[in-house]
Amino acid sequence: MGNRIYLAGFEVFYPNALEIGANLKAECAEHGFVGLFPMDNVINKQPGRSKMEIASDIFHANIKLIENSDIIAANLNSFRGAEPDSGTVFEVGYACALGKKLYGYMSDDSLIWEKVAKHWGDVRLGDNGRYVDKKGMHIENLGMPINLMLGVPVKIVIGTFEDCLIQIAKDQAETAQ
Repeated sequence: MGNRIYLAGFEVFYPNALEIGANLKAECAEHGFVGLFPMDNVINKQPGRSKMEIASDIFHANIKLIENSDIIAANLNSFRGAEPDSGTVFEVGYACALGKKLYGYMSDDSLIWEKVAKHWGDVRLGDNGRYVDKKGMHIENLGMPINLMLGVPVKIVIGTFEDCLIQIAKDQAETAQ
C-alpha cells in the first residue's frame, strides 16, 4: 500500500478550509503519509467563466487527485442531515471502483436509524418489524452507523481523523509483515 491519502470530506466548505486542509496534511506527514486535499488544486476562476466551467474544472481536478492517491480517508460524519456529504460519498464510490483502500472516520457510532430519528424525528417500527420514517419509508437496520454501501467497502473508524491515520498505519504495518 502506498502513502498518498486523498482527504475526502466536507472540510472544503468551512470558511478556513485552506487552514484545515494544511492541518490535515500536517497530521498525515506526522504519520508518514502524504495528504492530498481537494483545495490543493488550482482552479481558474477568472471573470467570464461560467459556474459550470468552474464546477467541471473542480470535478476533474478532484478526480485526478483521487486517481493519484493510494488510500482514501473520508470524513463520513453527518453533514446537513443524517447522512455524509454527497460529494464525499461520490468520491468514495469512485475510489472503490478504482480499487483504492478505503477508510472513513465518524465521531458518532449511532446506528443509521437512530441518526434519522435524531435529525428527522418520528421513527417507528413498521408492521413488518422494520424501522420506518414519518413517510413510511424503510430505514436500514443492519447494525452499522452508515448506509451499507459505505459500511461494507469502507473500513469505518469511530473517532477522529488522527484515529483514522493510526488505523491506516497499523493496517499497513500488518500487511508488510
